[in-house]
Amino acid sequence: MTLTRKEANTVKTANLPKWRSLDPVLLLVSLTLSVFGILAVYVAGTEAQQAYATNQALGFVLGVVGAVPLALIDYRLWRRYLKPIYGLVILMLLFVLLLGDTAGGAQRWVNIGPVQVQPSEFAKLGMVIVLAGYFAERAVGEHTVFLRALGVLTIPALLVFVQPDLGTALVFGAIFVAMSYIAGAKVVQLAGLVAAGVAAVILAVKLKILEEYQVARLTAFMNPEEAGSVGYQVAQSKMAIGSGGITGKGLDAQTLANLGFLPEEQTDFIFSNLAERVGFVGSIVLIALFFLLVWRILHVATISRDRFGVLIAVGVATVFLFHVFVNVGMTMGIMPVTGIPLPFISYGRSNLVVSILSLGLLQSIAIHSKAEVSKHPQV
Repeated sequence: MTLTRKEANTVKTANLPKWRSLDPVLLLVSLTLSVFGILAVYVAGTEAQQAYATNQALGFVLGVVGAVPLALIDYRLWRRYLKPIYGLVILMLLFVLLLGDTAGGAQRWVNIGPVQVQPSEFAKLGMVIVLAGYFAERAVGEHTVFLRALGVLTIPALLVFVQPDLGTALVFGAIFVAMSYIAGAKVVQLAGLVAAGVAAVILAVKLKILEEYQVARLTAFMNPEEAGSVGYQVAQSKMAIGSGGITGKGLDAQTLANLGFLPEEQTDFIFSNLAERVGFVGSIVLIALFFLLVWRILHVATISRDRFGVLIAVGVATVFLFHVFVNVGMTMGIMPVTGIPLPFISYGRSNLVVSILSLGLLQSIAIHSKAEVSKHPQV
């Protein structure tokens, strides 16, 4: 039996080290965004605040340390541990409600030694894995299966909502809609879910379940003049973006953030701060990098050899796309102010670590999918 040149190359590929099967584009884009983010945090604040960049770099290192073994381990292994992963998600979120630190009226963080951790960030990746495993084994078009999956997601979403962290709760909703749709949910099921979500928001406003500041943040983009301080924040953000012009004022320029006019210049509104410094051109480059990242994640979904890998990739892509769309839209005054960070760019070690871990998991899908193809050459 003689192999053709193409078949011989396929067999040869099977013997290559695992790292040779990494998705190079995904790796390069993620590294570029990480460096971009550390630089953005460094230039965003005053000299006294530039220590945040060191913390951001530390988050990058921690993320890489966790992502390397995650990439090498066969991602299908996690399918055996869906219940423990789900239990860990619930325990983390309960722990932050019982013993977490409060800042800015929200109880979202816990201290582990000298390190402050935001469990809801890790819960996003955990729920992507749990839902991927659940959907991969069941016919989602059946109403019972769909409702059970919704119940599985509702518990952690409510635990996040009461922190309160409305933005992350919305991310959970986006994850469920996208993953259930790809898994085969019916349009009528998704339409009913969206209608129920809209009704729940209206009811929460009417019954004053949402605080006044939360309502103001959600509606500021529609009536900025009547949104008080939130409307002022959005106005300053739009002014910062506009003043950057085509090429920006430069990384070391005196900006609205330096002068104290731009709120949350290193977290929620870091895109505005960065846009003022790098201008329209730099902003477009950053947004293009994000869409390149999402495209490459979806490419991983196309090469996955099973539904579990496809659904994980779709879930991670949804998280990144939703974060970018809402955060950038928020700074431009076209989306609600929800406090959702810009992945890799906004200051926050937990978000950065989870973003890198997510890409490590995607690399595992790429590596083992290529290995699966190599094991079965046509002879």
